[in-house]
Amino acid sequence: MNFPMIFGLDKLMHFIGFLGASTLIGIFILIISGPNNVKHKLKVVWYSLVTVGIIEEYRQLLDPGRSAEFLDAVFNIAGVSMGIGIMLGLAYLVVNKYVIFSKVFRLYPMFLMMLLLGLLYLNERPFIKVDLSFQERVRSLAALIGF
Repeated sequence: MNFPMIFGLDKLMHFIGFLGASTLIGIFILIISGPNNVKHKLKVVWYSLVTVGIIEEYRQLLDPGRSAEFLDAVFNIAGVSMGIGIMLGLAYLVVNKYVIFSKVFRLYPMFLMMLLLGLLYLNERPFIKVDLSFQERVRSLAALIGF
């Protein structure tokens, strides 16, 4: 079995082409219709592009010097599915941006405080003169945190 010939550059081009087409159409739909009604419209786009990808393989039977391949159609479907999935994820982020960002920024100050306290502990111990190596400082910081 010749895997480079079966899964070669041709299949990658089918995947990237349909990924690009479905992503561009999805972006257009997201801009035009807004994020609320986008799921149904992206479903219609998925069915349409998958149908076009399969019919395109049948059309290649009519062209001299071209051949229709089952794996080309599979990679067309995979590209469409990936592009529509990216757009569904983007629509979810647009709809739930306040919930997602509020959770992220709720944890961010705690993370910053841990970093600042660690920096204070490792580098500048005011009014205390202790000669510890860097490894001993990291071990004692890890013990302080609970690791």
